[in-house]
Amino acid sequence: SELERWRSEQDSRYTSRMCECVVVRVAPELGERITLSGDKALIEDIFPEIGDVMCNSVNAGWNHDSTHVIRFPLNGYCHLNSVQ
Repeated sequence: SELERWRSEQDSRYTSRMCECVVVRVAPELGERITLSGDKALIEDIFPEIGDVMCNSVNAGWNHDSTHVIRFPLNGYCHLNSVQ
């Protein structure tokens, strides 16, 4: 039983933990297009001005599911450049 306990502890060390992460990609070849990928709630916390756009565009090409987005076109809504 001690060996089983030790094994379960070892297995739990290698399981991935949830982390709050947003991927920002800048594509200079597309006129500095800035896209975000990540958890919708976290993106809304960081960029509150785009929360309505993300929530109201359920069928948009950048929606992955109800909680995450992939390649949201940030500078299309915030007028940012890569330095900002």
